[in-house]
Amino acid sequence: MTIDGDTHYSDQYDITFRTYVPSKVISCEATNRATGQTASKRKIVQVAEGPSNVTLKAPKMLLNGVESTFECFTTCRPSCNYIWKDSNQQWTSNSSVFTYKTPPYINQVTLSCIAQNSLSQLYAVASATVQVAQGPEGVVIQGPSSVRVGDSETYYCLYTGQPCSPSCVYTWHYRGKVYTGDAVTVPILQQGKAASANKLVIHVDQFHKTEQLECTAMNTLSGETKNVTKILQVTDPIAVRPLTPTPPILGSSYALECVGATQSSHIQWTKDGKPLSMSDRVHLSDNDDTLSFDSLRQSDAGVYDCTATEQGKVIPGVSYELKVLYGPLNPKITVWYQSGNRPAGPTTLLLPGSPATFSCSAQCSPACGYVWFLNDNIVSKNATFTISSPSTTDEGVLTCVPYTIWNHTAIATNIELIGGPKDVTISGPKSVQVGQKSTFQCSAVCTPPCVYSWQAYGITLHGSKVELTISHYVATETLTCIAQNSITGKIVAANTTIDVTGNIFVYESM
Repeated sequence: MTIDGDTHYSDQYDITFRTYVPSKVISCEATNRATGQTASKRKIVQVAEGPSNVTLKAPKMLLNGVESTFECFTTCRPSCNYIWKDSNQQWTSNSSVFTYKTPPYINQVTLSCIAQNSLSQLYAVASATVQVAQGPEGVVIQGPSSVRVGDSETYYCLYTGQPCSPSCVYTWHYRGKVYTGDAVTVPILQQGKAASANKLVIHVDQFHKTEQLECTAMNTLSGETKNVTKILQVTDPIAVRPLTPTPPILGSSYALECVGATQSSHIQWTKDGKPLSMSDRVHLSDNDDTLSFDSLRQSDAGVYDCTATEQGKVIPGVSYELKVLYGPLNPKITVWYQSGNRPAGPTTLLLPGSPATFSCSAQCSPACGYVWFLNDNIVSKNATFTISSPSTTDEGVLTCVPYTIWNHTAIATNIELIGGPKDVTISGPKSVQVGQKSTFQCSAVCTPPCVYSWQAYGITLHGSKVELTISHYVATETLTCIAQNSITGKIVAANTTIDVTGNIFVYESM
């Protein structure tokens, strides 16, 4: 017998393949020793390998009614056929990849891959057990819908639909905080069996008309979550209410009452979360249920609470925010120019054509309203009033009136346009005698009032009025007055000629 050139003289040849080859050709030649005749035969032998090292790749979890992919890995030559099998049925496939649809209402699946060599019919098996994630479905919160401040209530988060598999974890959200609750078993009477749930006990310590309680159930395998919310209606038997029917105006008397507490209750008052201090002006009634103010101050404003203790049970009350009404106080007008701003005085000077905005402010509670009057005509009902291009029509008394529903005040400034100098004139004698003191006055139309200087005989004098004493004879002298606007710098001059007799001028300014 011959294989791969290796001849073996025997009618039997044991062959072991060290490596895989698809096929081998074996030749057999028989010789009659007596006659010398020979005969030969060739045969092609197919070689099979495996299946070996069979493994099954499975998903981490399954979902009821959802298709998932499994893949079988093995060493198999020339090829393998695959049989897939769960606890109820099997499927034959040429593919190592199998799509499996998880049946409903089961918690886990064991799937087997049977790899069978198509040539040798030898086979090997690999199996995988995968958990089926179920739920949460039909999550509900059971517990009272109405709660009272000071009470504790118990709530259960559970599912009424398909059970959560393998398990669910629960979290609660209440008033901005997260709670884990406690795992418990509760009877579901309509089904007559116990179910797992999560219990949370809440203590209602503050009043809000409604509170939101939320439970989240999350499957520990799939991560799927379901949220459910319950709106709680909150009631409070204790509350702070105003006892005085009139508004709480600064300086007036006022009273608050703690309503709902029994006569045997111990009442405590707080302001802005701190114990309330009493004084000759602020005091409590004999049973502490009434808080009185003899004369309200701005500092009395705040949030007032009363807490009643009944038979060892502390019941917080509904708070009341006291807003002391006052104003308008300290009114002021501020003028805003292109170059900046400054407080308005009795008189406000504006440059013609240059815009200005007037802002009015006052201390008020609640906020003031504002009305502007220019020469008794309403020009604005806002806190500001703007003159875009000041002209003579804008001159006059500008008044701001801050007001509330019970009081008002006023503050005013006189608007004048910056102008001049014009109409500069010099008054005084036209003729003077030597040795005689004479007074000369310079005036002009100017806003604001001009600054004056004089020129006489090469000497500069300052002021609107000067006195001259002639001690030396001259025939005439020219006297010049210069008027200058202190804001714009504009200058206008006027001259006068006086007849004099004498030798020397002596100049004095007043």
